[in-house]
Amino acid sequence: MKKKKLMAASLSLALVLGLTACGGGNSAKTDSSSADAGSAVSESVEEPEVTEEPEVTEAPEATETPEVTEEPEVTEEPEQPAETSPAASGSVDVSSAADASTTTDAAGVPVGQWAKIARYATEDECYHTVYARVTKVTTSTEDSAYIQAAVDANNANGSDWDQIDLASENFQIPSDVEWCLMEYEVYVPEDFPAPDYGMAEPSLSFSEENIGGGGIPSADGTSTYIGLGANNFELAVYSDDTKFTPGNTYTFQNLFTMVKGYENYAFETTSYPDGIHSDDASADTMYYAYFANK
Repeated sequence: MKKKKLMAASLSLALVLGLTACGGGNSAKTDSSSADAGSAVSESVEEPEVTEEPEVTEAPEATETPEVTEEPEVTEEPEQPAETSPAASGSVDVSSAADASTTTDAAGVPVGQWAKIARYATEDECYHTVYARVTKVTTSTEDSAYIQAAVDANNANGSDWDQIDLASENFQIPSDVEWCLMEYEVYVPEDFPAPDYGMAEPSLSFSEENIGGGGIPSADGTSTYIGLGANNFELAVYSDDTKFTPGNTYTFQNLFTMVKGYENYAFETTSYPDGIHSDDASADTMYYAYFANK
C-alpha cells in the first residue's frame, strides 16, 4: 500500500495587424486637379482591400502544436518498481493442488504448483487447510545482489535478533557452499479460523533434504556435509505490525546454504492432517511434505 502525475500544456497565440494609409493633395489645385484628387481619393478608399491581410489567420496552423498532448505517455510511470505489499487479496485457483501429505523427497511438488497442507489456528487450537507453493529459487552464483537485497529487507523489517550480515564471521561458509534464496507463497482460505485482530504469520518452516537420504556431498565429492540443509533463516518480509488475515496470499523468503551447483535435494517441512486438535498432534499424526527446487 504505497504511493505513486500527469502534466498538461496550454498554448496562447497573439496576432497584431497594422495598416498605413498615404494620399492627399494641395487645396490650391484646379478643379481638374481636385477632380483628379477626388478620383485619387476614391482610389485610396479602395485601399481597404488591404483587409486581405487577415490571411494571416493561417497562423492557427500553430494549433497543430497540440501534438504536445502526446505527453500522456507519462502514464508509463507505473512501470517503475512498485512498492506494493507482498500480500495479495482474493481467492486462488487451487483446483489442481497436490496433496502435500503424499509427496516424497524424490517426488516433491514442482515449483509453481500449489499443494494442500495445514497450519495451526489459535482460534480453535486445530490445524486447518492452507495452500503453499515454491515460486522461485535463486543461488548466489545466479544473482548475489538479489539475495543481498532480500537480506537488507530482512534487516529493515526485523528486530535486533533478526539481523543478518553475510560478510561477518558468524555467517562464514565453506568455499564450495553458497547462500541461496527460496521464495514461496501461502494462500489462506477465507474460512480459516482467525480472530479479528489477525492470525499468526502463516509462514512454514523448511529445511533441505538430500534426495535418497544422507548428507549433502561436497563439490569435489570427497566428503559429505551433515546438517547443511538445516542452515535456514526465515527472512522478515513483513514489519512487526502487519496484520495477517484469511482470504489473502502471502509471500515469504527462506535463506539457506547449499553446495554450489548441487540440485539433488528437496525442500522439506512438516504438518498435520486438517482438523486435528493440538492435543492429538504428535509424531504419530505428523507427516512430511516435500517441494522440489525446480
